[in-house]
Amino acid sequence: MIGREEQLGLLNEYFQSDKNNLTILYGRHNTGKTELIKEFIKDKKALYFNALPAVDFELVHNFVIAAGMQSESVAGIEKYETLQNQDYESVFDLVVTHENVQVIVIENFNNIVRVDSGFIADVAHFIKVCRRKVMFILTCSSVQWVENAMVKSIGPAAFSINAFMKLKQIEYSSVVSMFPEMDPKSGLYAYAVTGGFPGYLTKWNDKDTVRNNICRLLLDADGPLNKEAELYVSEEFRETSVYNTILACLAAGRNKLNEIHEYTGFGRDKISVYLNNLIEREIVEKIFSFDAGNSKTTKKGLYHIQDGFINFWYKFIYPNYGLLGIISSEEFYDKFIAEGIEEFVKEAFINVGCEFLDIMSSVNRLAVTAEYKGRWYGKKGDIHIVYSGDEGDVIGQVHTGNQPFDSEDYEEFAENFSVAGVKPKQIFIFSTAGFTDRFINSRDDMTMLVRIEDL
Repeated sequence: MIGREEQLGLLNEYFQSDKNNLTILYGRHNTGKTELIKEFIKDKKALYFNALPAVDFELVHNFVIAAGMQSESVAGIEKYETLQNQDYESVFDLVVTHENVQVIVIENFNNIVRVDSGFIADVAHFIKVCRRKVMFILTCSSVQWVENAMVKSIGPAAFSINAFMKLKQIEYSSVVSMFPEMDPKSGLYAYAVTGGFPGYLTKWNDKDTVRNNICRLLLDADGPLNKEAELYVSEEFRETSVYNTILACLAAGRNKLNEIHEYTGFGRDKISVYLNNLIEREIVEKIFSFDAGNSKTTKKGLYHIQDGFINFWYKFIYPNYGLLGIISSEEFYDKFIAEGIEEFVKEAFINVGCEFLDIMSSVNRLAVTAEYKGRWYGKKGDIHIVYSGDEGDVIGQVHTGNQPFDSEDYEEFAENFSVAGVKPKQIFIFSTAGFTDRFINSRDDMTMLVRIEDL
């Protein structure tokens, strides 16, 4: 399973253990939780249930119906019908004892916990008393709830959880494996626009152009991702209008709290609360720049949208959404997206560069043992990648666009790392358009050149 081999291996390891197991599988929408589960249970006897929001007795009733529908015999269905007014443990016992179910999967289990705080305790009790081998996988799409509110909701039953498995975006290397016939630059664009989320990537047509994919998925009125970002934010937050405004500010480059304050008029304390809520949901991150002691040239107190898909929507679509209904998707793309997309993919390319350096580090091919990994944000320019250790620094810069990286580009970069105070032992330049002969012939031995085709 592309991009989820490690997680699939862990689930099988838990399943093959001698002990019963309760695993919490979580991650925001479209991280591929359901696909991972389908792959895991395809050769196992399993009961699957997706818990939609409902009152407690309705959820129990729906669970009973789901169990009955998955029963292999008419007699089994009749047995489940007699349980409609009973509890979850009775269903667990019936499916494990009479159906020989090995794995019980309940998606969006937080909807059950919200109306039945004792649900996890019931699961834990059944696992403890069950004489047969059984594994529970409970999934949740709210990262914030699992990491900040779940323990309070379920109390001491939290100690019965054996494992937490968090799904995030897949890496660029997995995108390459997913689309083996796509040229590397188009793969980078797909990775950048979708944010690396498997649920969005599965909708990408690797035989079509980047422009056509964006038009079809995000800009067409009936596009499958047309309202995805808007719906996601509205599901996560009550005051959608305020969050829309803050996200639009960040996407437009207003990355400091004071800049957001000056633009919106919102109080600084209020903005801090909203930013923290966005950080908890891993939509936004607070940036901490590499500091070599030259604080006068370093930017501080920056915030950044780390979710690539959300960033794309708020950067290009949200501020111009009012025109999308009166001009074609193609016109919209050409007018509002085409000019800025090269710069937009740079952030994703930086992530790809870090992924490459991590691989190099794992095989001892870097000049330093990195104790710090990050970036330097300067007032006149940035260093995209800084890996710093006692021996010195490994630094990297990415170059996007249609023009090859040239000596003039390097001179500008060299000025930045001189101002930053870094001590480069090794320099990596990553380019989507290759390098000029002049630069290739003039570079020094510590400068490594990496084309997008090499990644």
